Amino acid sequence: MLLRTAMREEGLFRLAAAASVVKRLKTCLNQGAVDHGEFSMDPHAVAGALKCYLRELPEPLMTFELYSDWFAAFRELLQKLPPENYNNLRCQQIDFHSREGNISSNSELFLTNDQNLIT
Repeated sequence: MLLRTAMREEGLFRLAAAASVVKRLKTCLNQGAVDHGEFSMDPHAVAGALKCYLRELPEPLMTFELYSDWFAAFRELLQKLPPENYNNLRCQQIDFHSREGNISSNSELFLTNDQNLIT
């Protein structure tokens, strides 16, 4: 549903749908009886249900066991970047962290807030 209809939706995964709609969608998904027509007009409900599903997994998709391997592979890939790309990426990271404390004042731009950065 999301890939077909909502990838250009502003604030997707950030703007919350009504909790009751997300709850109803989760119930339908758990029962295997989703009326796509009912939920296709509310991509934020679909995104909210997906976020709930991922949050409620007993283990992250990248698994706890492979956590250090993922970071080792990422570090190895970073070393393969051309120096200009690596430096640009580092500047973006530094810039983001310098703004992180100010995220509330830029919440309209980011469609988020400092609490959302934690989750």
